[in-house]
Amino acid sequence: DFSVGGTVMNLTERPVTQKVNQGDEPVSNTIWGLDANYRTEAPFLTRWIDKIPLIETKEMSTITAAGEFAYLVPGHSKAVGKNGNSYIDDFEGSQSAIDIRSPFAWTLASTPQGQTIFPEASLDSLQPGFNRAKLAWYNIDPLFLRPTNNLTPSNVNAAMMSNHFMREVLETEVFPNKQPPTGQPTNIATFDLAFYPTERGPYNYDAQGSPVSAGLAPDGSLNNPTSRWGGIMRSISTNDFEAANIEYIQFWVMDPFNSDNPSSNWNTGGELFFNIGNISEDILTDGVRSSENGLSTPQHPTTTTTTKWGKIPLYQPLVNAFNNDPAERPLQDIGLDGLSSTEEITFFNNYLQNVAAVAPAAAAQFNSDPSGDDFHYFRGDDYESPTPILNTLERYKKWNGMENNSPVASGSDIRSSTTLPNVEDINRDNNLSTVESYYQYRISLKPSDFAQGVGNNYITDVYSTNAQNVKDGSTKPIKWYQFKVPIRSSQVEKIGGIENYQSIRFIRMFIKGVDKPIVLRFARLELVRGEWRKYGFDLLQPGLYVPNDDANTQFDVAAVNIEENGSKQPVNYVLPPGIDRQINAASANLIRLNEQSLSLTVCNLEDGKSRAAFKNANLDVRSYKKLQMFIHAEASPNPN
Repeated sequence: DFSVGGTVMNLTERPVTQKVNQGDEPVSNTIWGLDANYRTEAPFLTRWIDKIPLIETKEMSTITAAGEFAYLVPGHSKAVGKNGNSYIDDFEGSQSAIDIRSPFAWTLASTPQGQTIFPEASLDSLQPGFNRAKLAWYNIDPLFLRPTNNLTPSNVNAAMMSNHFMREVLETEVFPNKQPPTGQPTNIATFDLAFYPTERGPYNYDAQGSPVSAGLAPDGSLNNPTSRWGGIMRSISTNDFEAANIEYIQFWVMDPFNSDNPSSNWNTGGELFFNIGNISEDILTDGVRSSENGLSTPQHPTTTTTTKWGKIPLYQPLVNAFNNDPAERPLQDIGLDGLSSTEEITFFNNYLQNVAAVAPAAAAQFNSDPSGDDFHYFRGDDYESPTPILNTLERYKKWNGMENNSPVASGSDIRSSTTLPNVEDINRDNNLSTVESYYQYRISLKPSDFAQGVGNNYITDVYSTNAQNVKDGSTKPIKWYQFKVPIRSSQVEKIGGIENYQSIRFIRMFIKGVDKPIVLRFARLELVRGEWRKYGFDLLQPGLYVPNDDANTQFDVAAVNIEENGSKQPVNYVLPPGIDRQINAASANLIRLNEQSLSLTVCNLEDGKSRAAFKNANLDVRSYKKLQMFIHAEASPNPN
């Protein structure tokens, strides 16, 4: 007649990682409960009911009582700590990067306009190209880094593979705390820029000099190298920098003034420039969109016209591709000037006569390629001779040439740099943009500015180490520099009336003012976007204010992490107490993940002023007892 029971249930969740977001906590809840039932017969109820007139009962009456009690004991998985920690923000995603290193996305830059340092840009002639010098951009083929017996070029030796400007760079050399996924160190496909200020660049027809150029020396080299420049440009897929909150141009670069570059070869000046915004795609400055695949062939005749730069198709193809007919390809794959080297001799005959007059020793060289746009494969047959030894830098000097850089592949022999035609349309919108309105940033390439280190010249970190995997067995010290160029800065230059960061379509990078060759090897080159934004209003009083960013106050919102900034001086990232690097359970070698923190840097904060960073969030914290955060404060490496 009487029964009693009980129930205990437990639900436990196991998180993938110890770091869980607020609202996604793994529970370990227990519910326990009791229930009781009592039943007994009650004949007296039957007798009472029988006393009611006209009613006669036959069934036995019973009394039943039942009750339940339940209690929930909330809990959490032990994996998230004794007190149950969840994260509002662990800052691992406080900044993310847009990699812009791929050499195939970059093309020859148009001449920057609207600046006094480029007086030739506004001239309606061939003069906009008069100061263009040789610039090569490339990734070194792994064949030259780890040659095998059956693929080794005959003139690759240990000295070349040990030279800082030509050797392999392992990821653990630059980022020693980053664990390789396979357990074996992987190499970084560095993005290399090699600039030769005394060597003529493509489409440079400067011979006797002009009011804007210094002409050629008797040996065919360019006079006054500090007046020369070389650049590349590319389109950007993320155009609205305001919405994406892109804050920095950030890169890690090898010290260009290392032991393999004697001080006698160091440049005495010069700068690396970045332009972001609207940039002209008109490389040949004739106002007409040049495209190789629009040129006329016997099988597909089209109408062309002639400008001072060469031959241009009047009707532009809508499809950015070549015809694969091997007979037609050599007639179209001839560069932006629309002229083969043979046709260039006739078209630029006056220029070649001027070259013969001022530089007779170099006349034959100029006659072989008047426009200087010939492509040469880095493993061309003439490069494979045992002697003389041709180093990797020399092999890539003509890698970016546009004439004959897309031949039809013959079997497995692919000797090209691209399969696409060269077009003055780098964002592939079938339109020639000639507008120049952009923001400009300058980075000094003086050895003295590199030597000053952190706090100068946008340098935020310097890592001194020894080169890894050096083929000749030597110990070679090397430095790597991290640069962070703030997009919004008091030092930014506005060219062409640009007003905001909501339409950034292109980026251009060029070197100008150096007097000696310089090689920049980028281990990272990226646009950095952040989840946290600078707060531009006054924090002291309520109301609306005009953003007040004092020129004397520097405030930067950035990130530091253990992979890029750990165990390095002067920046040395230390894990907060009780925080461990998470393990990637999905990796075969149980790789440790990165650990990152938000960095707020303020200098020259005036009395009574404030600076802040903010992030949009939607949080319900009513079920939490405490808010905890880790802060590490330190003086700036710059004593000022």
